Amino acid sequence: MSRQLVAVVSDSTCDLPDPLLAALGIPLAPVHIQAEDRSYRDRLDMSIDEANAIMLAGKTRLTTSAATAADWLEAYEKALPLAPELVALSISPLLSATFAGANAASELLEGGSVTVINAQTILAAMGLVVRQCARAAQSGQSRDQVVALAEHLLPRVKMVVASMYRSFAKAGGRYQGDAVPESDEGLPIFRIWEKGWMEIDRADKRAASIDRLFHWMDADLQELGYVRGNPLLVAVDHFACLEEAEAIRDRIEHLYHPQELDLWQIGPTAAVHLGPGTVGMAYLPL
Repeated sequence: MSRQLVAVVSDSTCDLPDPLLAALGIPLAPVHIQAEDRSYRDRLDMSIDEANAIMLAGKTRLTTSAATAADWLEAYEKALPLAPELVALSISPLLSATFAGANAASELLEGGSVTVINAQTILAAMGLVVRQCARAAQSGQSRDQVVALAEHLLPRVKMVVASMYRSFAKAGGRYQGDAVPESDEGLPIFRIWEKGWMEIDRADKRAASIDRLFHWMDADLQELGYVRGNPLLVAVDHFACLEEAEAIRDRIEHLYHPQELDLWQIGPTAAVHLGPGTVGMAYLPL
């Protein structure tokens, strides 16, 4: 079996499940999770389930820090046996120093070259693009083709989530809510973007907040020029609300019949900023 021309690397905020990462050959640069006086590498020292269980127990407040150059370098070295050229997708430099680590590590790598791309988003929205790029790499496309694909898809992928709490987002320092009242009444709906969590809407009750997610999805797809029946990728992402996520998945299937529809978990590096009960959808018209 011949080597690929290019391999794809991501940081661990992309929310792709481990079996899919393994199948597509995507090494992760782990963002770090702090629990009390210990630091864990996301997905390596602590799984999504383990981190989420700690948060749900409520006895320890988790915090996060960036994937370092050393983390990225290790991920690059894992990818090199697949291909001599690498494309690395990282969360925005406006959101984390993880992007700087990716660039620093690219200059340290021996025996290969790296193109670092600002993913401009996070969570399942990032995951959808990372997956498409990795598939293109596995199909034999070149570095330039994979980079061009990422640059085409990233402006088109959108994500909205409904949360039970505004306090988590505000405490993390990545909250923006200029379009909504300053009062804390109601349940927030966030758009996921390159600076974190932008509150764009509120609802009085949980069912209404889920309905608003579909309103925003419809509006976004119309703005992108999506025509029903055309290829559409959707991933439902959740933190500790599986039944609601499954219901949303079923509703999306009924309304849109997407080409692919996945159900993933929000990883701890974002869950600590959004809180339990967060659920949303990422959507990417092809």
